[in-house]
Amino acid sequence: MKDLLPILCCPRCKDDLLAVPNVLVSRAGLKSGLLACRRCEEIVATVRNFKYDFVHFKDSPLFSQLCLADLEAQQPVVLEGYPVDETISFDDKRLHTSGSWRIWEDNYLMTEGEVGTSVTFRGVFTDVSIRLLNSEWSGCAGLYLDGRLVREVDLYQSGWPIVRWYPVAYDLSPGEHELEVRASGRKNEKSRGQQIFVKEVLITRLSASESCKDGRTEINRVLPVFPSVRDLFANVPQDGLILDCGSGDRILDDPRYVSLDWELCQLPMVHGDVLELPFKSETFDLVFSQALLEHVSNPFVAAEEMCRVTRHGGLIWAGMAFMQPVHAVPSHYFNATAWGIQELFKKMEILQVSWFGELSSTVDWLCRASGVVEKASPEEYQLLMEHIRRMDAHVSYEKLQNIASGVAVLARKP
Repeated sequence: MKDLLPILCCPRCKDDLLAVPNVLVSRAGLKSGLLACRRCEEIVATVRNFKYDFVHFKDSPLFSQLCLADLEAQQPVVLEGYPVDETISFDDKRLHTSGSWRIWEDNYLMTEGEVGTSVTFRGVFTDVSIRLLNSEWSGCAGLYLDGRLVREVDLYQSGWPIVRWYPVAYDLSPGEHELEVRASGRKNEKSRGQQIFVKEVLITRLSASESCKDGRTEINRVLPVFPSVRDLFANVPQDGLILDCGSGDRILDDPRYVSLDWELCQLPMVHGDVLELPFKSETFDLVFSQALLEHVSNPFVAAEEMCRVTRHGGLIWAGMAFMQPVHAVPSHYFNATAWGIQELFKKMEILQVSWFGELSSTVDWLCRASGVVEKASPEEYQLLMEHIRRMDAHVSYEKLQNIASGVAVLARKP
């Protein structure tokens, strides 16, 4: 696992951080603890299962327990071994059900949510979390560890369903534990049902064997990385660093790769705010962001922060919405033209400005966002889109600049 401590800093004053370990793993370093800033005289992040959280850290029990203590006198627990992450899929035979469950659409283990219906996993682990589908039909579920209720989650989600990540426990005593997901029989008043959809259980355990040490597995649950962005990786030296700024739930199979996102999803290595990046200046050889800048309240500050953490001579690639409708993840503030995105990075050496998204894909998105699709018959809408798709061939790349779904800029830090 990559040790990020040397490149992290206080997101506010940019000073060095004091690591206050709670749990150390002999073969992997800091597993959990706090990060404090001496200059600001406050705690600025938690570390939980090797991930750094500068955004949601005040919600952590670890924060409330240790912020009142003498931090430097804290004696950490030291565990032996190599951390190994494992995913237990919805169809794994190690999941045991009680009540009525079935495989739904070859993607989830699903129950209608009768009281007492449950699914359990028993195994050896120190950390456990679960990914559950949130939908208009979802109810409430209790998450239990070793028979004790840890939390109850409301799985209702209006509109498009989404799989969310729910941490259950960190830093358990080494040994066997049991996770149980139990239908509570309750639901959000807006929900159309009490269903529970289990996607997968995620555990971390410690192994005595180095041969069990995980390699990085590439997982992408969001937008694919643009091929033109992946091509830029070739410009980064083998000992260099790449920042995926606003990665969402994505991790790439590259030892130079560092991911950051604000949302509390499973895969980012750092949870942080692009308006106050928790990285030291001139750290990264390449910084890229896809579909991020329309979602921040001040894209000018975000661009300045991205430039700050880029090394002299390093590259920045940034793409953002132009003609896309509002898509709130978690909010949508500004779209930009090709000239607008250049303005954000005008202090840099602009190498290329580009745009993307065919006319038909933008029209389709606009129609779906406006509710037009729901008013037309499927046959009528399909015919409309067939006509518009034929028009794509008549829109040159130059003309597409005026109506593109999104725009992008490639720049170099002088």
